[in-house]
Amino acid sequence: MWKLQSLRTLIEAAVPDLKANPENLIVLASSGQAVTTMAKSLSFEYAYTIEVTVLDFTGHTDALFVPLIAWLRVHQPELLLNPTSQATGLQFQVELLNTAGADIGIRVPVTERVIVTADPSHPTRLICDHPAEPQVIGTNRLPEHWQLWLKDQMLAEWDIPTPPEEARFVL
Repeated sequence: MWKLQSLRTLIEAAVPDLKANPENLIVLASSGQAVTTMAKSLSFEYAYTIEVTVLDFTGHTDALFVPLIAWLRVHQPELLLNPTSQATGLQFQVELLNTAGADIGIRVPVTERVIVTADPSHPTRLICDHPAEPQVIGTNRLPEHWQLWLKDQMLAEWDIPTPPEEARFVL
């Protein structure tokens, strides 16, 4: 389940408070299922909810949500394309701790395909591949560096790398 670590890495990199206090970030998978059929291969799909909890957050909430939405555009675009999932796909709750801090819980449903194939060089070995999500036509396929500013204060900063299938080509 690489999306779990991918989202954690993004949030740690984007939110300055969490760089200094990574123990205030909890990321886990819940409601998980391995969805499979009696198809010819052993391929399947993970379906789970990523639960992100940020403890004692004193920053601006935009610093969490803008990088998360940018991540969704690459790693779970159907949440943004489908009207039903647009309304219910990204959920959150906030508990105010005092006038400066809050605990924030975010829930993101995700899926990950796992393609299982026989290794042609070994009779009993299987190979698992986790392909990237299909990209939406017209989206940027180059590496991106983002900064989020509120007036003259930088709230967050993050990078979105070139998708692996594009990185091998020099543009």
